[in-house]
Amino acid sequence: MSVKGCGVDLVDVARIDKALRRQRFRDKVYTQQEQTELQDRNVQSWAARFAAKEAVMKAVGRGWLQGMPFNSIEIYKNSLGQPQVRLLQPASEVAENLGITHFVLSLSHTNELAVAYVIALGEE
Repeated sequence: MSVKGCGVDLVDVARIDKALRRQRFRDKVYTQQEQTELQDRNVQSWAARFAAKEAVMKAVGRGWLQGMPFNSIEIYKNSLGQPQVRLLQPASEVAENLGITHFVLSLSHTNELAVAYVIALGEE
C-alpha cells in the first residue's frame, strides 16, 4: 500500500460550539449516525470530527465543492475505540477514482482546540 495523500486540520472549539446551535449546520456537516453518537458528547468531540472531515478532504485533495460534502465523510470508532473514516457517496466515488482505499486517522483536542491528522492509502 502506498501513501496517496495526507491532511491535517486544526479547529477552534468555540467556533464549532457556536455553529452547533444551528441544526442546518449539524445536518450539513454530520451524518445522522454521527449526530446520534455525539448527542451526549462534549463539544470537543464534535470539533474533532469536524477537523477529521477537513483533514480527509485535504488528504484526498478535494473539497466540499469538488465532490466531498462534509456529510459524505463519516467518522466513527471501531471496536477498540480507534477513530475511523467511512466514505459515503459521492465522496467514496471520488476516493475510488483516485485509488484511495484506506485512511489512517488520529484525533486530539484541548478545551480550546481540536486537531485531526489523516493519511490516505491505496494500491500502487
